[in-house]
Amino acid sequence: MPHRIRIAASLLVLVMAGSALSACSLLASGPLRGDDGQVTGAVVVPTTDLLVDDCFSFVEEYPQHERVNLVPCADEHGYIVIGQGSLTDAFIADSGGLQNAVSSSCSESFATFKAAAAEGAKLTQEFIVSEETIDGEKLTSYSCVATDGTVSASE
Repeated sequence: MPHRIRIAASLLVLVMAGSALSACSLLASGPLRGDDGQVTGAVVVPTTDLLVDDCFSFVEEYPQHERVNLVPCADEHGYIVIGQGSLTDAFIADSGGLQNAVSSSCSESFATFKAAAAEGAKLTQEFIVSEETIDGEKLTSYSCVATDGTVSASE
């Protein structure tokens, strides 16, 4: 009888462990990424899920740009994330406003990106901004995004 109890207990532990691992994958947020950190397929995600070096296009159904079509960078896309960070209200005020604060925070990332781009590439820079409260402090998160000139609509 003790042998059957041990077998039943072992099976119960295996089932519980499998369930726990399944729950972990269900709770994981964000798009599926490969070992290199790049997305493995096209998926529409909130802009807050973007990471540096992600490639994406804006989605017409979301005119406020709260969601984007995230794709592997080898696929056709409009933008690449070249930098990210967070700003405090004090930094925004000291910079003379949100536009100035984000622009100055992204300037080094864009300069580095531009220097590495192919000669003659038509690069533009834009910003995606969202607000969140962490430990009672309001932070403004931003992503510096640029057209990268490497993938066009004709490819």
